[in-house]
Formats: sequence, C-alpha cells, structure tokens
Amino acid sequence: MMMAEREMAHRMFAREFNDSVFQISSGSDASGQTDLHAPNFLVTRLGAKVNRLFIAGVITEVEDMGSHKGGEKELWRARVSDPTGTFTVYSGSYQPEASVFLSTVEIPSYVTIVGKVRSYEPGDGSVFVSLRPEEINNTDENTRDRWIIDTAELTLDRLDVFEKALLSGLGKTELFDHLAQKDVPSHVAEGIRIALEYYHTDNAYLKAMREQIKDALLSIESDLPAASGDRLDIEQFLMNLLQERNAGKGLEYAVLLEEAGSKNIPLELIDRAVRSLLSDGNIYEPRAGFFRAVA
Repeated sequence: MMMAEREMAHRMFAREFNDSVFQISSGSDASGQTDLHAPNFLVTRLGAKVNRLFIAGVITEVEDMGSHKGGEKELWRARVSDPTGTFTVYSGSYQPEASVFLSTVEIPSYVTIVGKVRSYEPGDGSVFVSLRPEEINNTDENTRDRWIIDTAELTLDRLDVFEKALLSGLGKTELFDHLAQKDVPSHVAEGIRIALEYYHTDNAYLKAMREQIKDALLSIESDLPAASGDRLDIEQFLMNLLQERNAGKGLEYAVLLEEAGSKNIPLELIDRAVRSLLSDGNIYEPRAGFFRAVA
C-alpha cells in the first residue's frame, strides 16, 4: 500500500479557523464506500479546504488536562493568539515532543506550530475546532510578524476570488465551470461552492474579514499615524487597568471602553491598542468580549 501524500500546511488567521465547522472526507467514492485512511478537510467560510495549518503567534495559556475525569491520561491544552483571535491546541500521548514542549514553555512567548485540524461535537449542535501539533517551536517577533503579513496576503487573495464568485450570482455547477474558466484551481472552486452552499457566506462577512486583516497589519506597523508614544501610553493605561482587576473571568470590553471614555481616549485607539496587546501576548481573551492580563 502506498503511503498517503502529506497535505500542505496552510496559513490561516484564527478568526477564519474558529468561524468554520464543516468537514468533508476526500475518501468517499461514488459507491458510498469510504477510505478510512483518506484525510478529512475543514472547509472554511471563505472556501479554504484545510487538513493541516502552519500558525505563528503568542502562547498565552497552557493547562494540564490529564487530571480531568474521563479525559486522556496525558493531555495538554494551549491557547495561541494572533491579532484576530485565539487558536486552541491539544497535545496528548501521540504528540510526546509537543507535550514536553507545552509542559515547559514560558508564558507568554512566540511560537510556530504545524498541526492537524481536529473538530469536536459535544452533541448539542455546536462544533469546536482545534489543532493537534506535529511540530511546535519557539520563535521570535519578526517571524510572527512575517507570518501575519504572508497570511494577510494569502487571505486577501482568497477573498478576491470569493467576492468575484459571489458577484457572479451563479449556483453550483455553473459557478464551478465559471471559476474553472477563470483558471481558479478545482479544489479552490469546490471549496467556494461548499462555503456558499453550507455557510451562505455573504458580503458582510467578506467585509468583516477585510477589516480584521487591516487591523492585523496595523498591529505590527511601526509607524502608525498616531505617535508611538501616544500608542504606548494607551497600551500601558489598559495594562494597568487589567492588572488592577486581574481576577475572575476578566474585564468586559464595554467596561474598558467606559474607562477609556472617561479619559477622552478615542474608541479607534482603544481598539487598536487591545489588538496590539493581544498580538504581543500581553493580554488574552478567556471568553468572548472579556480580557485578562497575562500574569
């Protein structure tokens, strides 16, 4: 039996990854039989079909899950942040090197990970996606920033193709043929067709993703329109506020805005500072809309 070819590791932001839940298998044939060794693919809301990812970010949290009742004997869970959100990473007995790394890694620190996509359905209709690391290494800020730039370029390219498909108004077979005539690779065309059919991805989502990418790039830009001193002052103000209240499940974003408003700090600058602090691993999001300083 020939060994299956290893799937390419894609670059993708956490926002797109976490928004995606639909999986397909490449091993089903016309008779309905399935090749158990064929890879599964997560189809994202932007039409990417991914089996493996390459990510770079800041590891902000590591937890030993092995002691949890009913779980794997050896299981580590980690959170890795990029400017758009947080990847969840699980490492167990089948990833011994990654587990050793997670058990000793300094928090926070920059890391790169190549990992397999996994999904979990608890039975209530929800789906949670995560990564199982094949390789995990320490890295530096420059590598992380380069990853953000490359990932932004690749995502914007896919957004452009998706937008043209959406504007065509065509469905299923007609859309597939239309994209083929535009020299769009068949796997890309198929992913876009599935995304439109399953997620009903619309222009509002495409616009939101473009804004997220813009913010991601701004988070690493050294010569922002605002003076760097002003930016650092705002970040320090937020850090002081979060450290003063670094208890429980974090400080709600609305409270941050209220406190900033009392200091006459514009909303745009607060939002930019929050993304910068997330990107650098100084703060993290324990749950949606709440922020905590990394201890």
